[in-house]
Amino acid sequence: MTIYRRLERLEERINEDDFTIPKGIGSEIPHFVFDYPAEDELTVRIYMESLLRRTSLNIKEINLFEFFISLFEEDLEELIIIAEEEGYVEFSQAIQTVLEDQDLLVNSFIEKANNTELIFITGVGTVHPFIRSSQLLKKLSNNAFKTPLVLFYPGYFSGVDLRLFNKFRHEDEYQITRIS
Repeated sequence: MTIYRRLERLEERINEDDFTIPKGIGSEIPHFVFDYPAEDELTVRIYMESLLRRTSLNIKEINLFEFFISLFEEDLEELIIIAEEEGYVEFSQAIQTVLEDQDLLVNSFIEKANNTELIFITGVGTVHPFIRSSQLLKKLSNNAFKTPLVLFYPGYFSGVDLRLFNKFRHEDEYQITRIS
């Protein structure tokens, strides 16, 4: 099936009447992944932008790279200096403390979500390895985040684990369902 047809099926699925309603024994919140080959990134991005303009659903797109930058807005210049003068390891250590603060990460994400019906999470590959999507999803789940979401994932979902760019197998396992 072509990427375009899969995107059409995604659109059909999210527009079903009961898509955002929890189902199952535990009334789990629907968390989905739309995995795709990284070379289809531009097609996915263009289709999604068009979908967001024409849908009647209240969908919020949260780009993880933009989200990451927003976490460090006040310290951005200092972080750039650290990266330039001290290198990647020091830069990584400087931001890790903030990223490991579960409350800050989750509360910032919830603030960005801003009472929407559905969230599209994008920009997964651009923020790797600083924010790993599976870790973010686990933190949200641990905090009873109830908004349905679709993770747009440039890689492969095996049904159990996520493999970014179909190369990195260190993504954690997370309970998520392929949407199309």
